[in-house]
Amino acid sequence: MPGTPLPMGSFTSPQVKRVHYGEGCLSGLPAAVDELGGARVFIITGHSLMQQGTILGRIQELLGDRCVGVFGETRQHVPRATVLAATRAAQSADADLLISFGGGSPNDTAKLVALCLAENVTDERQLDRYPGEFTNFAGATDEERKVKDLYTGDGLWVSEAFLDPVVTTATPGWLWASTAFPFPTDWPWRRCGSCSNTLPRSTSDRDDLESAGYCQVAAWMSIYALTNVQVGLSHGLGHQLGARNDVPHGVTSCIMLPRVMEFNRSVTAPQQRRIAEAMGVDTRDANDDEAAAAAVSALENLIDTLGIPRRLSDWGVSEADLALIAQDALEDLVVATNPRPIATQEEVVELLHRAL
Repeated sequence: MPGTPLPMGSFTSPQVKRVHYGEGCLSGLPAAVDELGGARVFIITGHSLMQQGTILGRIQELLGDRCVGVFGETRQHVPRATVLAATRAAQSADADLLISFGGGSPNDTAKLVALCLAENVTDERQLDRYPGEFTNFAGATDEERKVKDLYTGDGLWVSEAFLDPVVTTATPGWLWASTAFPFPTDWPWRRCGSCSNTLPRSTSDRDDLESAGYCQVAAWMSIYALTNVQVGLSHGLGHQLGARNDVPHGVTSCIMLPRVMEFNRSVTAPQQRRIAEAMGVDTRDANDDEAAAAAVSALENLIDTLGIPRRLSDWGVSEADLALIAQDALEDLVVATNPRPIATQEEVVELLHRAL
């Protein structure tokens, strides 16, 4: 605004070519495949969507004889072995274009299959050489080390993304709800008909396509510029809770995000005030610390409304796991960006203990 010095900065623009959204947008898939020159299309998805079959069948129908195969065994946290199995399947099909169908696990698997095909990776250990639908990074779990590693590079950008709420109806309510978290900013909560309302509606009624569509667009908005922001401790803990204890990624945020918001409050209270306001909390008579505390309460209330258990012990994590989770998290590159510096491993263990 006039009178306020404009700071110097830079912005990395996402390289996703096109995002299609709204009920029925999936009908544009054949034209997108034509534009990309795909003649032998290979679909990567998960077991539940493979078993449900109806929506996958619609995609295969749209592709016609260009669909040369389906890999339907992706797993949460993206084990390296699964990536290599999908790579071999795509190679056997002589695929020239990959489609990921589903959530984060199929997306990251497909990205890493593309990397493996391009770099001729045939062994899990070869992935040691290398450092979502809208980002240029992916995560895979080394099941021997029980650590989730991150991979990044411009070759991991997708070309086209389709956000058709029709394809979400097969997703179980608890999984749909949990994947709304984390959210890196208050923006999607302000812009998309208030996710505080649309998320519970679409969770309780999986056929509410209008609410589901708003949630999809909110997710897109929240992650669109993720390469320009820092995600910090909650996200890093989520990576390692998944790798070591198989806690679903969205659930890890439902558990850890409130605790990390409390941990970071001393340096992020003004930002947390905006989250409280976006979630409908009246903060007019509150100072920043009070508003930040209200944001945590509002978030916890929403998670409880959605019926997601939010204690680590509810998901099989024990006291004996905490030190190793903390150690692995501190080696996760995203944790170094936490707004409040982390002095010791013991700080992280204590935070995990409060969530146990």
